[in-house]
Amino acid sequence: MERADLWIKTIAATVAAIWGGLGALMQLLLILMLIDCLTGVLGAAQRRELSSEISFRGMTKKAIALLLVGTAAAIEIYASDMVGGLPLDEAVAGFYCAHEGLSILENAVGAGLPVPQVLRDVLAKLSPDLDARET
Repeated sequence: MERADLWIKTIAATVAAIWGGLGALMQLLLILMLIDCLTGVLGAAQRRELSSEISFRGMTKKAIALLLVGTAAAIEIYASDMVGGLPLDEAVAGFYCAHEGLSILENAVGAGLPVPQVLRDVLAKLSPDLDARET
């Protein structure tokens, strides 16, 4: 029991140290990714359309997005003289935060939740296949 307690404390401390070292936009991105995963799975379960293949593709896309944010951070650190001090990692993380927000909204529409018409119109322009998922 003491050994399990030690492992739990070690893992919690490691996660806290990593989390605390991340910028605010990166933390937000991770939170939005988690919410997107949960709303996607719950919506698919509600529609009885759960698919491990679709989930796997979504997770790989999220992993690639995180790799791109990491790449931008590395470029910012190691090539700061070339990028002129631009916050590349924040720009990339911000882009993917917006993308995750849209995906969460799509999941809400797909689950049949009420969404204001103005947001539905924006989603229709950005995601033409949204109407097919609503039915």
